Amino acid sequence: MHRLCLALARHPQLVLHAGRVLGALGARDRLGRVAALFTFVAHLADGGPAVPELRDGVDLLFRLAGPETAPAVLLAALLKAAGERAQVDYARDLVFVRVEIDLLDVARLPPHAAPMVARRRGRCYLPLWVRHARSPLGFLPRPTREGLARRRFIA
Repeated sequence: MHRLCLALARHPQLVLHAGRVLGALGARDRLGRVAALFTFVAHLADGGPAVPELRDGVDLLFRLAGPETAPAVLLAALLKAAGERAQVDYARDLVFVRVEIDLLDVARLPPHAAPMVARRRGRCYLPLWVRHARSPLGFLPRPTREGLARRRFIA
């Protein structure tokens, strides 16, 4: 999935659409970009309206990657196309995206968001789990967070 994500992030049409989404939603900073693209992908995953040429590609991606993995791959690719440091990650039975954020951005997160701090490098990541159109930004279920904390992150 990593190679697919990189290939999508480098595709000119996806880069163009990422810019259009960010421009339409007025995303001016890192958290604005993350929130805008997260919301866009969440609505696409729920079968919401999209640009027709993008909808065809999204449908193909869902057939190739599956309904659980495809939203994460698309979100990571869009974030990368927008210049963010993001990657698809796996924990237990769910697939999510982790995007690097600045420590200063943590104070601006919604109350339910729970960033993760990497033990070795001290980098801060926001987990993004696209479940449906009303998925909360930065939320992972408690068992998943606990498993990640044991594996490599301090929650």
